[in-house]
Amino acid sequence: MRDLKRVIGSSLLVVCSLTSFATADVFITRFPVSELHATSENAAGSLAACAVMGAQGFSNAAPPADFETFITSSCTAQTKLQPPPLSVWPATCNPTGMATALNLFTPNAHWIVATFADTQQAAALNETVRSLQTFGSPAVVPIYGQADHWVAVIQITATVLAPGSFAITQVKGFDGGRIGGFDSGGTNFYVGLQTWGGAPWRGTFFLVVTAINAACDFLPGGCGAAPNNDPFFNRYVLMYEPPLNSHNAEAPTTTFEKSPGILPSGTHGMNESVAQHRVWDSLIAAGINQDPQNWNALIGGVAGPAHHVSAVWPDGSPWDYYLVPILSAPDTAIAFVQLSGDDGAFEGVNVPTFPVPFTPASTTKANDHARGLLKNGERLTGGTLTWNPRASSAVSGSPNYPYYQYTVAGSKSSVVQVSLHNGKATRVD
Repeated sequence: MRDLKRVIGSSLLVVCSLTSFATADVFITRFPVSELHATSENAAGSLAACAVMGAQGFSNAAPPADFETFITSSCTAQTKLQPPPLSVWPATCNPTGMATALNLFTPNAHWIVATFADTQQAAALNETVRSLQTFGSPAVVPIYGQADHWVAVIQITATVLAPGSFAITQVKGFDGGRIGGFDSGGTNFYVGLQTWGGAPWRGTFFLVVTAINAACDFLPGGCGAAPNNDPFFNRYVLMYEPPLNSHNAEAPTTTFEKSPGILPSGTHGMNESVAQHRVWDSLIAAGINQDPQNWNALIGGVAGPAHHVSAVWPDGSPWDYYLVPILSAPDTAIAFVQLSGDDGAFEGVNVPTFPVPFTPASTTKANDHARGLLKNGERLTGGTLTWNPRASSAVSGSPNYPYYQYTVAGSKSSVVQVSLHNGKATRVD
């Protein structure tokens, strides 16, 4: 068992100076964290599992029996004690209620919720680093801007640039969703262990803008408008455990770095074949082979055919990536790797708790499935493989589950989406 807050790595040469050097550090939790997942389809289950993993990582607290029911019901009760209006969060369990529930579960703990305005992303990111670097506390945060999709960040890899200044190269955490289950969208499997490059993490940790409550998610002003006035809407949210009287200590200054590319940037040499055959080069260049937890899960697999995805980040900016499955059998994936569409740089790897079926739909098959949902006089246009975390869609929960998107010509505003993973077609009218 490890109770260190930091593991000192090797020294790295900084190319800008022959006499300068930076130290690679790994910030970890005070105590080991065992992967936990929600067991029900309750949309608050992801937050509940991540909260209990947080208590493990900081206080070495053993998960209670039926932890999901225990901690969610306590969170609901504490959330209902807050001033009006009544929270519209899933299961009436918002982050403040969960932090209070955790403090009741671990009486010597001091879990708090930090929120940041939409202009304060840098401060929010700095605080996620301080959570582990200073306190050894897991950073419990929502990802992709979705209130029902949380992770417990258990490790951050950084290069020390100067005292209190770090370049973040990797962020690792556990997804708390139900194994083999879905987020509130309905068709997206959660995966267990997730590791992001520094720059992709900056895009993944985003303002809470959707999956708070279907009644207000997509109304003008979202759930932050009257009468709901949700205090977390359009804000960065972080739950962590700074010991009492210590949370005012200065946060570090951080930058979130892109991993090394496998091709020169801007050469336009990336394609599906390069992504498939050089995915291991990209993983090694990013140092994933130095992380036994990830590497041991990957080395028994074979890279399958890659898929080019023209997606968007949660903030709406373009995101071009290649999804490379790591297969243990022709129809079974043990991991999914994301590589930059520009130069093949490592962006993320997700290792499901158990191997998952993967029978990707070809463009031809996707077209056939999509046409099956047309009405008389309608036809399809488009068909690009994409992913949008803010779509009002049944397939928007994870970039590891992209979908072909078609516009239905002859209808007012309908689209058809076909999941890459299994060819399931969904119509959104």
